Amino acid sequence: MTNIEPAHRAVPATEGEREQMRAAFRAALEQLPANTGFPHSVREAARSLFEVGWISGVRTGHTGPALADVPLPPHTFATALTGLFAAMHTDSGPSLGQLVSYHGSQERCHGRYWVTRIERELDRRGRESTLYRLSEYKDGAFVTALTGVHAWSVTALSQHWQRDSL
Repeated sequence: MTNIEPAHRAVPATEGEREQMRAAFRAALEQLPANTGFPHSVREAARSLFEVGWISGVRTGHTGPALADVPLPPHTFATALTGLFAAMHTDSGPSLGQLVSYHGSQERCHGRYWVTRIERELDRRGRESTLYRLSEYKDGAFVTALTGVHAWSVTALSQHWQRDSL
């Protein structure tokens, strides 16, 4: 019987590898022109792909030029992100945990809120309808402010929820 076990066991990324990757990813983003506005979802997808490539490079010894502070040409990273953005781009509206500006029919509630729930359903004609729950963050918890909000009543802002974002 042939042994099909790999010669080496898979090992999760170490904290040191992740720390190096985060620093390298920040450095790559800083090379982009200041007016480059990629959505959060694109940056996060790029980050996970970058992490796989970076950690593979660290383990095989191919990150020497990056560690020696020899950056890639700015267009290299911009081209990769633009392609990723094009592949992911949909008009799906704000995402869960995203800050939005509400400008709907309830004028007294106009302002900024966090998206804390997204409900998608089909109407009688089979068209998808998306409704949002918008919340404020008060005293360490999300408090529902509006429910059943339509996509046309909100404008997605670039900020996404992070514990340290407040």
